Amino acid sequence: MLLAMVLFGLMATFSKDVLTHGGITGPQLVAFRICGAAILFWAGSLIVPQQRVERRDLLKIVGASFFGFVMAQGGYIVGLSYTSPINATIELTTMPIFTLILSAFILHERITPRRALGIILGFAGAVLLITRTTSGAPGKAGDFRGDLLILAAQVGYAFYLTHYAALFRKYDAFTFNKWTFTFASLMILPFTLPHIVQIDWAAISARTASELIYIVAAATFFTFLLVVFAQRRLLPTTVSVYNYVQPFVAVVASMAMGLAVPQWMHAVAAALIFTGVWLVVNARQNTQERET
Repeated sequence: MLLAMVLFGLMATFSKDVLTHGGITGPQLVAFRICGAAILFWAGSLIVPQQRVERRDLLKIVGASFFGFVMAQGGYIVGLSYTSPINATIELTTMPIFTLILSAFILHERITPRRALGIILGFAGAVLLITRTTSGAPGKAGDFRGDLLILAAQVGYAFYLTHYAALFRKYDAFTFNKWTFTFASLMILPFTLPHIVQIDWAAISARTASELIYIVAAATFFTFLLVVFAQRRLLPTTVSVYNYVQPFVAVVASMAMGLAVPQWMHAVAAALIFTGVWLVVNARQNTQERET
């Protein structure tokens, strides 16, 4: 999950650059990401042992495709095209909160004081990190439509993590992802195909092309292999709390590119984020030990 969130964190920067300077629109980027990943997962499934999907699970997989990819991934990218990356990154930190609440209702996962404290600390660290880094920086203003789409995307992904948790453990990563991305592709194509045919392929620069390759291959195909692998072994709340790593990665990348100046507050924020992750993960381990 840590490696997946590092790759996701870098994707946010590349996605915004593609949307702002690459001549690619939100619907086009959604199509690139979801359909491109579906192709890669089908190609990868040809070289691994085949697993048959039970007919009774098909409807559940369709639901997972909608909430986990159409609503969550599509909503985030389209929302990012409207609002500022600052707003988008802050709103990403709400997903573990929604997951904690839904896990309590759907999975009857107990909200222990340590787990709740970990989520609060991680949220505080992420917000502190973002606000200190972007304070006074020029950029596009936030937009209500984009902010609402990104918040809805976090609710969708939280529901995906909790309601469909049993599927992650039942099917291997290639089988689960190839079908969810395929169904998601079928859902979005009627809406994105008119935008795809408008792409001026000759005008796409080498920089934009390389960023698109990273978004599809590294930040989608490879990361969702890692995420499903982690989902088979971790509780939904534990998986979601790693979301707080993304703002940290985004800030480090900005520093490396000379877009942010290191401050002592960054160290405080990072400590809060990783302390929060440790508390949530450690809370689960302690619970397992007591049950044993």
